[in-house]
Amino acid sequence: MNIAAERWILVVVMVGVITFIIGVLIGVFAPARSPTDDTLRQLTREAEAGISQRLISEVDPSHIDKHLKELTRRPHLAGEPGNYRTAEYVRDQWLAQGYDVQVVPYDVLLSYPDDNHNNTATLTGPNGRVLFQSTPREIAYSDEETHPEAVQPYNAFSPSGQPQAELVYVNYGRDVDFEKLTQLGVNVSGKIAIARYGKIFRGNKVYFAHQYGAVGIILFMDPGDFAKGDNFYPESMWLPPTGVQRGNIVVIKGDQATPGYPATWYTSRLTEEEVKMRMPQIPCHPIGYGDAFMLLREMEGDAAPADWQGGLNITYRLGGTMKDGKRVKLDVRNHLKTATIYNVLAKLEGTIENDRVVLVGNHRDAWVYGGTDPSSGTAALLEMSRVYAKQVKNGWKPRRSVIFCSWDAEEFGLVGSYEWVEENVKWLQNQAVAYINIDLITIGNYTLSLQGTPTLKQAIYRAAKKIPDAHIKGRTLFEVWRERNPDPLDKTYPRVVLPGAGSDFLPFEQDVAIPTTTASYVYVDLGDRIQRGVYPLYHTLYDGYRFVKMMDPEFRACRTLAALYMELTRDLVDSLILPFDVRDYAGDIDRFVKNVFEANRDEFKRWNIVSDAIQSATDNYTRASRDFHARLQKIDVTNPLAVRGVNDKLMALEKAFQVHTGLPVRKEYKHVLLSPSTADYYKTTTFPGLADLLYQIGNNATRWREVQTHISVLTFTIQSAALILMG
Repeated sequence: MNIAAERWILVVVMVGVITFIIGVLIGVFAPARSPTDDTLRQLTREAEAGISQRLISEVDPSHIDKHLKELTRRPHLAGEPGNYRTAEYVRDQWLAQGYDVQVVPYDVLLSYPDDNHNNTATLTGPNGRVLFQSTPREIAYSDEETHPEAVQPYNAFSPSGQPQAELVYVNYGRDVDFEKLTQLGVNVSGKIAIARYGKIFRGNKVYFAHQYGAVGIILFMDPGDFAKGDNFYPESMWLPPTGVQRGNIVVIKGDQATPGYPATWYTSRLTEEEVKMRMPQIPCHPIGYGDAFMLLREMEGDAAPADWQGGLNITYRLGGTMKDGKRVKLDVRNHLKTATIYNVLAKLEGTIENDRVVLVGNHRDAWVYGGTDPSSGTAALLEMSRVYAKQVKNGWKPRRSVIFCSWDAEEFGLVGSYEWVEENVKWLQNQAVAYINIDLITIGNYTLSLQGTPTLKQAIYRAAKKIPDAHIKGRTLFEVWRERNPDPLDKTYPRVVLPGAGSDFLPFEQDVAIPTTTASYVYVDLGDRIQRGVYPLYHTLYDGYRFVKMMDPEFRACRTLAALYMELTRDLVDSLILPFDVRDYAGDIDRFVKNVFEANRDEFKRWNIVSDAIQSATDNYTRASRDFHARLQKIDVTNPLAVRGVNDKLMALEKAFQVHTGLPVRKEYKHVLLSPSTADYYKTTTFPGLADLLYQIGNNATRWREVQTHISVLTFTIQSAALILMG
């Protein structure tokens, strides 16, 4: 190598070293990038302008119609082939829409009537001769209703049994009804109770009947509880005499064999004997009101109170004895069976905070055809996911992730949703933002009934103001909803009630502790009057495609509710700051405290229970919530760490009201503000643990001590919520 070449190599090496040193110096001493650079702008961008209107306008009722027809084509009871077919249908729709789809199976314990046997209630003479037997099957009025997979009327998880006794009429089977019978000197012990459906969850009726000594219970839909017209189904929405409401009767939800844990291959299961100890203890059977008439007319005893009289053309009597020594025999033969159920989930990845997830779901299984319950909701859910997928393909970039959920076996006690939540609870507690539940939509055609966690109310109102009303052109859903169902405390807003139970939002409320909501059109315009909660075909053979078309012929209600929840979900997914308003809890909590201390003023005074501490915590929360929202107005929204910190607090708030040890009497329920009532699983009881302890407490000193302890727990949770917002 010559000298010139060596010098050239040396120059190249020196240039490389100098370039490296300069690069290091630039990296160390160059000024930090401005927070307005492209990366930070992307992290703190607001929702895309115009996306709400594009989503709302895209909802197509014809797609909802198509899905509903397919979903109601044959019966689809959980654990049966018809429902696996619906799982395949939902899966295929989501795959075609472009989603990442999972089918998640669980092996769970379900309850079915025995094959080749019809559960019945039989009227017998003193010699045992059969005088009358209830109709084993509902009358089919068209070929649509004659499918061999249509299950006979029964109450799931009723034990088998053949009790024979006189009847006692127990009105709605509420605790107050049984207390009234005791006051009237009517003994239920050793008798078969007969109760109207309605007012409370059917499982509570069975529980109270057993507590008062009944050996069995019969349930029926009384025509006095709905405004029966001149005609019944299929000419109208009214229940025919043979129509029967099916339903489960367990008050502890989820898989009965794996309480608290997912029904996976590795989970230990309770024995059948242990399971039966947790379940209802007396046989229960539902019948039509035509059959109920044949039994009720044979009863003796005093006439029932005036407000206990029903819609059948007889005098309802309390019973205890029956004419000419007649008796009633129940013949219930059900069995428990481990069956595989299938949840189907579709995920849309967020583009910025993909670890934060909003869940939107509905169950898919039905007692028979499930037109309104649940397929009206599932059809709307599939249309929501289609519209979301289309807008993503058109360039929409949602900030957070969405999971669309199709649950199985809800009708057997929220089984599919509970098992999935139990399996995924640890990451859900950290990453889930909210759960939006759809379920049945078209109970009515007049206006909404909506349940929601207080922190979601303002976001729901904001969404409703963007949605055209289902039936009145030129007006918004918010305006018509407020007019037809106003908040009794503030008529400038529509009514939003606290979530109770009865659908798949419950495990998210109790175990994950995130905000939830569920809604339906439940008011019916009967021409001469508006009636709430009229759904006589509930859980019957007749709740199919035809019934939904009666209630919502152009799918306007379905479209409107799909649009409402699509926009609410978009707000939760897209908003830079999560759209929770923590101030709405303040008024509710303050009312809870004042109401419970006023209602129990004398007893609390006698047991030295004072409100000073819990009222102080409540006042602290009120101030903290107001201060928090004032600080929100000043937050530096260009700082992604500040934004994330605020959202962390908003997501943590609901968890302050969760006690992991559970309520004092019912450990399976953990939310101290929003758990179902002991007396009625369908409804929320404010301060439910306190309500449990105070129920029939009398002079029980031990229970009064537990009341004091639980008030301190409530004080702690409320103060904890305040500290989250202060910190």
